[in-house]
Amino acid sequence: MKHLYKSNKFGLMKWAESELEHVGRIASVEDKDLQYSYALSTINGMAHLKDALAEEVKSGERHHKQDLLRTHDAVIRVMKQLVKTYKINLDTIRAFNTRHVLSNLSYLGKKNKTRKARK
Repeated sequence: MKHLYKSNKFGLMKWAESELEHVGRIASVEDKDLQYSYALSTINGMAHLKDALAEEVKSGERHHKQDLLRTHDAVIRVMKQLVKTYKINLDTIRAFNTRHVLSNLSYLGKKNKTRKARK
């Protein structure tokens, strides 16, 4: 069963703003264990956000899709950077996804491939 977030553009953009603020806070903490835990929690929240953004792109209004896609791509880039910087073990997030709400996280474990520009 696919989870439905039933969000709107305004709520998603505020959620994204909040999640992206966490990244600065993670970097400001000096304790490596605390950084790891905070980054893990942030990645989990961003994984839900990414799925909610994708859901809204598919079902939302056409004139909002570009903003939503841009935010979706930014969230994925930040998630990949957090995984790389703090050496996050994604199996931990997968283990807590017992209700199978999150989509597949395999895109975070791939090596950085160059992305073709959109036209």
